[in-house]
Amino acid sequence: MNSTVAQANRTVSLYWHFAPTVLALGYPWYLARFYDEAGNHHTAGALFAIALVFAVPVSAFFSLLSLARLERSPARAVVLRRLAHFTFASPPLFVIVGVLLYLMKINGADGKVWLGLWACVIVGAMLALSMERSDAARSPSSLNTGPVRVMHGVASVAIIAVFLFPHLGNHAVGIFGTDVHKAVMLVLRRVYRAGWLEPILISLFFFQIVSGIVLLMPKLSRGQGTLESLQTASGAYLVVFIASHVNSVFILARYFGTDTDYAWATGAPTGLIGDAWNVRLIPHYSLGVLLVLSHIACGVRTVMLAHGVSVQRANRTCWLLIAACSIWTAVVVAGMLGVRL
Repeated sequence: MNSTVAQANRTVSLYWHFAPTVLALGYPWYLARFYDEAGNHHTAGALFAIALVFAVPVSAFFSLLSLARLERSPARAVVLRRLAHFTFASPPLFVIVGVLLYLMKINGADGKVWLGLWACVIVGAMLALSMERSDAARSPSSLNTGPVRVMHGVASVAIIAVFLFPHLGNHAVGIFGTDVHKAVMLVLRRVYRAGWLEPILISLFFFQIVSGIVLLMPKLSRGQGTLESLQTASGAYLVVFIASHVNSVFILARYFGTDTDYAWATGAPTGLIGDAWNVRLIPHYSLGVLLVLSHIACGVRTVMLAHGVSVQRANRTCWLLIAACSIWTAVVVAGMLGVRL
């Protein structure tokens, strides 16, 4: 009897992890509220609305962090960890939904499609939970992911050196003005837009998506700490972010002959805050920059641990890198929001 009650209590406690996903249902309307309040110069209302926007990924992260700390993950907890990772990626997911609807010339349906999407996700998660025994445990996968992890790391180094760091450095100098950004951009484009190199970079990005998913799935049945959870959460975010960004750049923009310069990225002339559609790019970009840099920092930590560095030293190095990443992100986002030095 006591065992049955305990299992029932554990099941009820697990269902609380649906809260971030339920919160995600209102994501488009939080953004719309932020746009209205900012446009009317209601600072308190705008701050409250943008707090709700960021509460979706933040609450999802705390959910998966709680689930990841279970040493012996119940099968139902694994399902909920998948749901939390998907919810965490809400900002780029809403962007890709908007872009796809725009390409299909479907206007004003973003919110309805968003609700339909999450209804399917929630129903699917509940059906998956109903098929899992509450007391069953998922044993950690015995798959040998070492070769994939190495290839993922090598591809990351190539992307970072050739494109990512120069590209984000270019965005950082945007805080000095669009002319400075453009001057740097034209120089960098000679490298990463070279006819032979660009297809290789795109292929590497798609490889990162596929290999990242392969590396993520086995980890969902293992206990994890904060930095391990940050690595998987940021990886899940980047899977959707990369797909969304590639779709926006190569289909939405280049196909229609739009130059993907700083003006395009910042929604000129109205800006990111001054346009009802563009406001979704604020959490999309800000978290995207922070998480791609943090993902790299977590990757450095993994490499350090693999080479015998103590956990304490590796963790300290990782947190210091994340702090530096936060400063870099703040400069990039400030420039994109119109701050100039």
